[in-house]
Amino acid sequence: MRKLLLATAAVLGTSIGMAGLAHAQSSPAPGTVTVRLNGRVNFYAAVTGSTGDNVNGNKLARDGFQGYFRLFPGFDGVAANGLHYGAAAEIRQNGGSAGNGTSSGTETLFVHQAYGYFGTPQFGTVRFGQTVGPLTLFETGIMAGFNDGGWDGDVPGFVPGNVQPAYPWPDVGVEEETNKIVYLSPNFAGFDVGLSYAPSTAGFNVGQGACAVASNACDRLSSSATLGADARPRNLYEVVLRYKGNLGPMGVTATAGYGGSGRVSSPGQQFRNLAYGDFGLELTYGGILVGGHVSGGRFNNSFGNLEPVGAKDAIAWTAGAQYTTGPVVFGASYYNFQHQGDFSSPATEGQAVDVGIAAGGTYTLAPGVSVFLSYLYGTHKQGGFDSIAQAPGPLHNYVQSQLIAIGTQLSW
Repeated sequence: MRKLLLATAAVLGTSIGMAGLAHAQSSPAPGTVTVRLNGRVNFYAAVTGSTGDNVNGNKLARDGFQGYFRLFPGFDGVAANGLHYGAAAEIRQNGGSAGNGTSSGTETLFVHQAYGYFGTPQFGTVRFGQTVGPLTLFETGIMAGFNDGGWDGDVPGFVPGNVQPAYPWPDVGVEEETNKIVYLSPNFAGFDVGLSYAPSTAGFNVGQGACAVASNACDRLSSSATLGADARPRNLYEVVLRYKGNLGPMGVTATAGYGGSGRVSSPGQQFRNLAYGDFGLELTYGGILVGGHVSGGRFNNSFGNLEPVGAKDAIAWTAGAQYTTGPVVFGASYYNFQHQGDFSSPATEGQAVDVGIAAGGTYTLAPGVSVFLSYLYGTHKQGGFDSIAQAPGPLHNYVQSQLIAIGTQLSW
C-alpha cells in the first residue's frame, strides 16, 4: 500500500513523506508550525483461488469484501534559526496482522509508526522513534507502485498466509515497528546517505514495558526465552547510499545498502547474525519506468528473520515496468526468492523457493480519489514441508494462490 500512495502522488504531482506515511510533507515559513490530520479509507472486492481452498472437506469462500481506515496525524515546524522539526504517526484500524480491518464491531486502533525529527538543509535530518530505516526510505526498483502494492499491498489479505509466497524486502514487520534512530544526509551532487540503528526488536522496545527483574521470561533480555530462543536479532543497523540524476533524457535512481545485526543468545537452535546486501535501480523515460532490485545474504523468510546455522543464504530478485499517462498508471512485476524456509527437520526439508507475480493499474479520478485493479499469482515450494499444516511432511510441498481485486482509496 505504501507503493500505491507513492504512485498516486506521482500522478497528482504531490509530495509524500519518506516514512511511507500518507501525508504531504509541508514547508512552513520560519517561526510557524503546520498541523495535519490526514487519513484514508480503502475498500476492496476480490475473487481468489488457492491450494488451501478445499482441504480435508473444509472449503474457503473464494470471494469477499475488505476495508479499513487509517489516520496520519503530525506537524511540521521551522524555527526562526532555520531548524526544521516535527512529528508524524500512523494509526491503524486493528483487524488481522496488517491492520486491514474486519466486519466486526470489536475493532480497536493501534499505533503502527510514530516518530519525531530535527534537521537542517545543510546538515541533514535525524529521525527518532517507531519508524522505518533507510533500506525502506531509499527502496528502489521494487516496482509495485502501479496498483494496490502487489504482494506488499493489502489485497494479499484475502488469501490465507500459508499459501502465499514469502515477501523478502524490508518494508514490513520488524523494519516498520521497531524504535530506531535514523540519519538522512543532505544531497551532494546527486548522492545522499541514510543510516539507522535499532537496539532491539523485543516487546520492551515497542511499549510493552520493562522487566521487574532479570529472568528468562523477560523479553528485554538478549537471552529471552519468550521470543523464540535466539531467533531474534538485536543491534540492527542499516547503511544505504543513493544516487539520483539524469543520463541524457533518462532519469536514473540507484541504491546500494547493507543491513546487519547481532542476535540474542540462549539455549536452543542456533542462528547467524543478520547480514543483508541490497541493490536497486530505476530508469525513467517519459512516462515509462523500468526497475529491478536484488537482495541477498544471511536472512530467512523476510528481512529481520535470522538464518539458522547450517541453512543456505537467501537471494531475492525482482524486475518490472510501469507506464504513466495522465491519471492512469499500469504495469507488472515478477520476483523470485530462494531461502531456507522452515528448518525444523533439516534432514528432510529442502530450500524454499517463492515466486510472486503482480499486474494491474490505478486510475486517479480526482485529487484524493483513486480506483485500482490488482491481479496476483504466487507460489511457495519447499520439499519435505507441508505448507497447509505448517509442519514437516510429504503433502502440500508446493502451494499456489491467485486473486483478482478491484478497490478504491479516498484520502485527505
